[in-house]
Amino acid sequence: MKPLVEIQRVGPNAFTYRISAFVAGAEEAGDSGTFDSLAHCLFDAGASLGNYFSSVELNVDGLFVGAYAVDALCRHSKRVAQRILQHYQPA
Repeated sequence: MKPLVEIQRVGPNAFTYRISAFVAGAEEAGDSGTFDSLAHCLFDAGASLGNYFSSVELNVDGLFVGAYAVDALCRHSKRVAQRILQHYQPA
C-alpha cells in the first residue's frame, strides 16, 4: 500500500499537503503547515512518512505526478521538485 500525498499550491510561493492512507480503520491525516517552496513541502512529507512507508503517490493541485521513493523526497527534494515543476504547468 502506498499513501497518497496531495500537495496544493496556496499562493505564489506557498504549498501545503495532506497525506491519505487507504487502510481499513485509518483516519486521514490533517493538513500540514504552509511551506515556502515545493521542495520544502516534499521534504516535510517525506520526513513524516520515512519510518513507515518506502514509497508514496503524489498529486499536485489535483494532478497525479507519479510515485516516488520516500527516501528521494527527503534526500533529493530539490531535484524532485524541479522535475515536477518542469513537467507540470498549473492552469
